[in-house]
Amino acid sequence: MSVRPVLRSSKEREDGRAPVWVRITINRKSRYISTGIYIKPKHWNDRKRKVRKSHELAPAYNDKIRTLRLECEEAALKADTAQAVKDEVQGESGSLSKFFERFIQRLDDRDQYWERKKYTTTLNKLHEALGEELQWDDLTSDALSKLERYCRKERENNPNTTRKELSRVRRVVNQAVKEKVISAGDDPFLTYEMPERVEPDRRSLSPDEIRSLKELDLDPNSDLARDRDAFLLAIYGGGVRFSDVCCLRPSNIRDGRLKYRMLKTDKLIRISLPDSALEILERWRDAHDGPFLFPYLEKGDDEDPVHLRKRISVWNQMANRSLKKLARKAEIQDPDDVTMHVARHSFSDLARRRGDDLYAVSKALGHSDLKTTERYLAAFDDEAVEDLADKIWDDD
Repeated sequence: MSVRPVLRSSKEREDGRAPVWVRITINRKSRYISTGIYIKPKHWNDRKRKVRKSHELAPAYNDKIRTLRLECEEAALKADTAQAVKDEVQGESGSLSKFFERFIQRLDDRDQYWERKKYTTTLNKLHEALGEELQWDDLTSDALSKLERYCRKERENNPNTTRKELSRVRRVVNQAVKEKVISAGDDPFLTYEMPERVEPDRRSLSPDEIRSLKELDLDPNSDLARDRDAFLLAIYGGGVRFSDVCCLRPSNIRDGRLKYRMLKTDKLIRISLPDSALEILERWRDAHDGPFLFPYLEKGDDEDPVHLRKRISVWNQMANRSLKKLARKAEIQDPDDVTMHVARHSFSDLARRRGDDLYAVSKALGHSDLKTTERYLAAFDDEAVEDLADKIWDDD
């Protein structure tokens, strides 16, 4: 067993400084723990394993290195592997990898299934791009650029997806700074320029295309009819997300109005429905024995939030396949681009073109933007949303 301070010159930064780590070796297997110290190679005495006196902070740095080395040696007395020593010294969040895993666990504890899934994907990409068991020293501005290149070239992510991955890494770093796991000065995003956001080309259907879908002659008991009606109701209902469509019950629609809480944000949505939406409701109200409007979920599926989101994810993939078939039947241009989320885009586009109240559109979609406007118009926002539906679908 050996515990040695080392200068990792292979990880030298742009300013010429390299990190000082403590290397733990047991049974020929090594692990490294960062000291948080960066110096130029000329200030490192490799024979004595310490910072040279020529460095102005040599006494403080050497005390810090000595303290960490002693902690490692003490931990090694009751551990049989280098990893066990490292875990004992660092605790739950010492390394970047462990802190990221703990961050994901917190999301899981709060039942934030989709967020946990996204951050798990980000961590996997981080490891694939930079290596396993990452230390905080590994996350430099150069490493972030490498992650960006990996997302774009190896994973073929579009610019916005790449930006989101990096934004998630930045959020984890900010949390580490907040918890004083790393210092604010060690934030690699201080010297890294995030990729620009690109305005996406959002797919939406025109009123004629929506009408073509509506007029398709389908077996009323078929999966295609179910998915077509779910898609249309999502449009008529103000751009309802598919996850919320799955959870709708007949009781969510009363007196010609749709009222539900968004699964994603828990925001309450109220909007009046056109006659076409009410016709869909009548077709499916008693079409099956389940508690939900559409037969995607079964009784009890919504009792466990993780199970619920997994079931929705499976149904979303199946419904998207159906929509492509429906789009071809309806002779819609670029049918392979039509997905359940296009219902939300279609409503947004129609509302933008035919509605005259931007605030009402924002409320119908459940967005949290326009904060100032929201406070100013809070007294009559529900009436504005209900009027919006009449303006959009008045000639349906």
